[in-house]
Amino acid sequence: MVLIAGALLLSTAPVSSAQKNDQGVVARARSFAIGQQRPEALALLETQLVEHPDDTDARTLYGIILSWEGRYDDARKALESVLERNSTHGDALPALINVELWSDHPERAEALASQALHSRPNDTSLLMSRARALKALNRTLDAADVLAKLLEVDPTNQQAKQLRSDLTESLRDWETSFEQSYEWFSDNRAAWLETQLSLKRQTRIGPVFMRISHAHRFSLDSNLMEIEAYPSLRHGTYAYLNAGWSPDGKLYSRYKLGAELFQSLRYGLEVSGGIRHLGFKEKVNVYTASLSKYYGNWLFTTRTYVTPAAAGDAVSLQYSARRYFGEGSSYVARFGSGGSPLQTGSVNEIEVLRSLSFLGEVNWRVASRWTLNFRGGESREDRLNNPRLQHHLVDGTLYFRF
Repeated sequence: MVLIAGALLLSTAPVSSAQKNDQGVVARARSFAIGQQRPEALALLETQLVEHPDDTDARTLYGIILSWEGRYDDARKALESVLERNSTHGDALPALINVELWSDHPERAEALASQALHSRPNDTSLLMSRARALKALNRTLDAADVLAKLLEVDPTNQQAKQLRSDLTESLRDWETSFEQSYEWFSDNRAAWLETQLSLKRQTRIGPVFMRISHAHRFSLDSNLMEIEAYPSLRHGTYAYLNAGWSPDGKLYSRYKLGAELFQSLRYGLEVSGGIRHLGFKEKVNVYTASLSKYYGNWLFTTRTYVTPAAAGDAVSLQYSARRYFGEGSSYVARFGSGGSPLQTGSVNEIEVLRSLSFLGEVNWRVASRWTLNFRGGESREDRLNNPRLQHHLVDGTLYFRF
């Protein structure tokens, strides 16, 4: 993220009182923004720009703060107006490159960085921006060449070393995982034990998964085989497709089908809508929709599941917050309410009438090719013939890329 700490340098020439005031306004706005008072910073800068429309430092900071807020179109206009006056502005140009990267326009980010590097070939910030854009464009070898140049200029650059490591990992198109979960209940009913083995292949249009699940309960064993894909349809649009089959149909639905469409919007928003069809003895259709907001290193999501029924539609809601850290690690907190606040796919969920649930999840990159995921949750459920049931979950998954 581009910061403008120290963007205004003291000049050896005398500074007028008006110039000092302008510098003070920008400094105050920068202080507001760093202190998470972005609306106040934007309001201050808007007033300054009405009175002094040629204040490029104020307009640059204004564009940067807008980009932090996910207002990419407005940020782009502000930064481009600065670059119209000075095409190599030291702060506006890197900020505009970030806007293009964050708004899923890596081709323009790469073009801007490449053009700027003609006059500043050893600028490590521009080299890093171009490498990131090339990585987003899946031009992995070109990105590696740019990073090699960057590390010649600055051999200790940790960001470049990390990105080079990420590029090496991105060339690994396969991933396998082993998951084990255990669920138990307050009424001493039989626990639910489930094991999953999954294989993932990263393809040109998106990832494809093949998964085998085995469940054990009530001395019964059941198996489910699935294939799942997330194809990219166009810029900002991708889909979820799922098909599964249980040869025994004891604990899983005999078959399952799912489809959902995701669309990116302005301001870091994403919406989706889809359907899940479950082939139990009585066929079940579940309609789902979601709204997500990216905010810095956070992803906030609201999702609903609606299951039509003759006795009345069952509606559930999920609210989740995911915090991303470096090196592929993240943390998720999720709260659910309504009917079964999970995607129903087995007999373990279909008898839930109402529930309140909380789940926490940690995803931890333990080595360059190994990742661990831990989940733990609890819910209070009203089930058929058993109100106020306590339901507990622990789950662990090990991932390996190759």
